[in-house]
Amino acid sequence: MAIGTLKSFLRIAAILIGSVGYSAQSYAQLACALPRAFNDPHAVIHDDRSLFWVRPLQVDADGAPNAYHRDDPHGKRHAIEYIFNGMTIYRSGVAMPFELDERNNKDWLTAYRKIVANGWKAPAGYSVDIYGFARDNRGMVCLRDGGRLISTTSLVLDFDLPDCNQKKYIDALKFPGFVVPNRTGDERPVPNADDQVAPPFAERGLSRGDLGIVYNPETGLWKGAFLYDTGPRHLLGEGSLRLVMNLRGLQQAPRNAVETNSLGIVETFSVSFPGSVADLGPRATWTPQKVEQAAAERFKAWGGGSITNALQRMFACAQQYKRDHSTVSPAR
Repeated sequence: MAIGTLKSFLRIAAILIGSVGYSAQSYAQLACALPRAFNDPHAVIHDDRSLFWVRPLQVDADGAPNAYHRDDPHGKRHAIEYIFNGMTIYRSGVAMPFELDERNNKDWLTAYRKIVANGWKAPAGYSVDIYGFARDNRGMVCLRDGGRLISTTSLVLDFDLPDCNQKKYIDALKFPGFVVPNRTGDERPVPNADDQVAPPFAERGLSRGDLGIVYNPETGLWKGAFLYDTGPRHLLGEGSLRLVMNLRGLQQAPRNAVETNSLGIVETFSVSFPGSVADLGPRATWTPQKVEQAAAERFKAWGGGSITNALQRMFACAQQYKRDHSTVSPAR
């Protein structure tokens, strides 16, 4: 085989598995062909079969068995995430700020300890909203292993398991997943759509479990994922810990909250495919590998049957997005 032919073959093979990085400049541009857009909470361009955005990618550890620990709110020893990412404390109706430096976080920690000592119920003058870890059917916060909290995701693997079983939820350390905003209580559910997903996305058919591809321009890596969780209504741009590690080419998982939150990616390109959850089959058969493979097949189809063309189209969409829409803000 000629040297030039061999290089072309290796390059195409690497693209097919998404394991070797390539920049947008590596390809001639195809048309993006996503003619419509909305801007809620950030700009998204789309057609009837796909949605695309350019955003920073913050790290979501929800669903990981070591995400949160009752006795480690700053994620230094037993947890890999700050506990405030799973709860909000209000004093006199105003959300209390959580300071990442523990020395400056005394007010929040004092209120938190009162809440824990009171059976996770807020004392007079305070209120608490817990959304990142599970409660049992009596409303009590689930605990295991001497204080480890059951970290939840809005997508579940097994409806039959009790809420206090960590295996019910999608493990962010194992599954590559992306997040879209949730529907708030004052928003009407979209008829015949996922009632947990924010209306702008649900109206366009996107639901939990749907597949997508995320590309990291810094490394040139693209990876398959699925919509595994919903997040803050005001934010688009979160990915599971596994997805972020995949996009960075990392094997070693973070050991604490500082390491977890240092992994955010400044810019990513994301395309998602409404209605594609059906490609995964029964939930009992879901694996990280199946998610990645099914997402890659969707991506290939989006490129007209070619991964190379799909990447060309993605880069064209990124150019269109940056030309027509506001700039992205940095990842945390």
